[in-house]
Amino acid sequence: MRAAVLCLSILAATAPATAAPFGLEKAGWTLVTASDDTWVYMRHHAHGQDGVRKTWTAYDSDKPLRRDGFAFRSVESLGEFDCRKGLSRVVDEIFHDQPGLAGRAWRSPKFMITPWAAPAPESVGAVRMAFACRAITQT
Repeated sequence: MRAAVLCLSILAATAPATAAPFGLEKAGWTLVTASDDTWVYMRHHAHGQDGVRKTWTAYDSDKPLRRDGFAFRSVESLGEFDCRKGLSRVVDEIFHDQPGLAGRAWRSPKFMITPWAAPAPESVGAVRMAFACRAITQT
């Protein structure tokens, strides 16, 4: 319950000025927070052993961004969350040139799996951890 309250308070404090696009929610994603001009959605992917979960995060930006020369508006990121240790890492990223994970998709040839790390308190990473790790026994 505390994680849900934290999610809602962070969302209210950091929400972009524009309304959230609802295309991703219709596709099974859950809006979990927002930061600056970016909406953050999540959906579960798989339950691993020893409390490790795989969860997709979608970032939908109100403005174009760039990574390694590729202009994008949304990113699909697969994260692993070690719920018992409170650590996470990113294991895959797919960039899209349109909002809502639409348009041309691209993967950076420079991508490397990130090291396991704990999220900063009250950060987007903390909200992502709370979503991924809510009730380890949930399916």
